[in-house]
Amino acid sequence: MLAAQQLTWHTPRDRKRLLHDVTFEVGPGELVVVLGPNGAGKSTLLRLLAGDLPLQQGGIRWNGKDMHAHDAKDLARSRAVLGQQNAIGLAFTVEEVVRMGRYPYYGNTPSRTDSEAVVRAMYTAHLGPLRLRILDTTSGGEQQRTHIARAFAQVDNSAPGPRLLLLDEPLNDLDIRHQHALMDAAKSFAKAGHCVLAVLHDVNMAAQYADRILLMNAGHITASGLPDEVLTAPILSEAYGLSAQVMPHPCHSCPLVFFDGSPKMAGAKTTEPETINP
Repeated sequence: MLAAQQLTWHTPRDRKRLLHDVTFEVGPGELVVVLGPNGAGKSTLLRLLAGDLPLQQGGIRWNGKDMHAHDAKDLARSRAVLGQQNAIGLAFTVEEVVRMGRYPYYGNTPSRTDSEAVVRAMYTAHLGPLRLRILDTTSGGEQQRTHIARAFAQVDNSAPGPRLLLLDEPLNDLDIRHQHALMDAAKSFAKAGHCVLAVLHDVNMAAQYADRILLMNAGHITASGLPDEVLTAPILSEAYGLSAQVMPHPCHSCPLVFFDGSPKMAGAKTTEPETINP
């Protein structure tokens, strides 16, 4: 299980508080989606969980152990991170980039197990025809799918116990078909007994696929619960500053959300970060 306890974080230079007292858990079998407007603290939270930012206050535990106490190789075998910036910069093929996800498992030469994991991940991301293409010659969506496959290859592990996927805006650059394919794959991965935490902007994708939703604003979790509990017109209108309409989805057992573009409601919370006095 992933557990974050009272995470608070501010920028070191100007001391803008980007997270304040953020506490939540993601259990095995759960796909939890983080929603919120720009500047709400979503990506800062993911970067803290991934170890890209130093922990300032609070704690993070994974599988019952402090995240920073895990052996680096063991952690890399149980947790994969898809960030927003995934530049490679060299002339690697799509297959070579996906194989990078297996680096924690082998020395100089990948094993048959590693090769099979790469094949499965590429199949999941619909990359078969692109395997020998140089990554930089592919489209933005194809590059995103390559990095998604790399993350899935990394957590393709037969060892017992749950694995963790951290996904920061994974739907970027994907067409609607591949958006649903990714969310289906993430949901299946979670249902196999693993943990998935994904930052999304698409409220309706979150409604359709999330087991639970964390709604953030101004560095706080302002609502947490099942999609039906969080995705209500009053909560969404306050969070996003737009008039929201919510109705039952005609095809799925989840809410369907519309924003009509009206000016933000009186009393809507600002996402302006707080300055902390030294």
